Amino acid sequence: MTGQSSGVAEHRASMVHRGFLYHDEEEVVSVCVPFLRAGLEADDAVVVVAAKSNVIALRDALGQDASSVQFEDALNWYQHPVRTIAAYDAYVKAEAPRRARVIAEPVWQGRTPLEVVEWARYESIVNAAFSNSGAHAICCYDRRALHPEILGYARQTHPEIIDGHGPRRSEEYTDPGPFSATCDRRPLPRAPRLAETLSINPADLDTTRVFAAERAARHGLAGDALRDMVSAVAEVATTAVRHGSAPAELRMWTDNGDLVCEMSGPGHWYPDALWGFTPPSGSEPAFGLWGVRMLCDVVQMQTDADGTTIRLRTRI
Repeated sequence: MTGQSSGVAEHRASMVHRGFLYHDEEEVVSVCVPFLRAGLEADDAVVVVAAKSNVIALRDALGQDASSVQFEDALNWYQHPVRTIAAYDAYVKAEAPRRARVIAEPVWQGRTPLEVVEWARYESIVNAAFSNSGAHAICCYDRRALHPEILGYARQTHPEIIDGHGPRRSEEYTDPGPFSATCDRRPLPRAPRLAETLSINPADLDTTRVFAAERAARHGLAGDALRDMVSAVAEVATTAVRHGSAPAELRMWTDNGDLVCEMSGPGHWYPDALWGFTPPSGSEPAFGLWGVRMLCDVVQMQTDADGTTIRLRTRI
């Protein structure tokens, strides 16, 4: 697929997900152009979502074949991890039964440490979300510019790696469930002493909505952002009282330009570390935690012997 043999059997029903740690545009062209042309020959749906410099280099190298490839600027595509999964899911479904063949380049520059973890989790979740799609994807990482931690994440989240010696199996690859659980085990800083707090009344969730709306507006949220945060709080609060046990509490405060809404209480509200990261199936609620993740910039979830804590963060 890239002009090199991986030694790994490929089946149309299984996703092929490779991390490509490149050194320069010449290497991008040498690896990605044969991959793209193989897709065109197979009548795959072929798309490039990459940094502008790599889009230009690949378009030029493809010549007339470029007209059959969809090109997208990564800055427009990679704005929110779960929304990006939704966009790829829509693309794969719209192109079916053709196989999707993707050159992807997630955006890492300008991310906070928390956002870096969430985008690494995204790369891992892709393996579960599209496991039976038949999609073939190469995810590009500029090893000149990216921090070693991010390159390490690439090796943990892609079953195969291209780094001048591949494709080859990644010895560091971790399945999505354990990888996501590791992300959630990072300790959450304690809520500040001055955080505004409300005990959630299972019989009167409207009070929770009003409390969240008033505090969010006071901290500067308005319009769609305000409505989205209140909807997300209401969904998590409903889950807390249905599947947890009293007392559950809502705390709200600001942190580094984010509005933080935290709900915590006894009980385990969600079944596993992947819950809400993949599009809901017919047996799952249409909104649920998937909808919450779509509405908020970052959702942090921790479950331990004391219960469950969910933190919703939205940029003010």
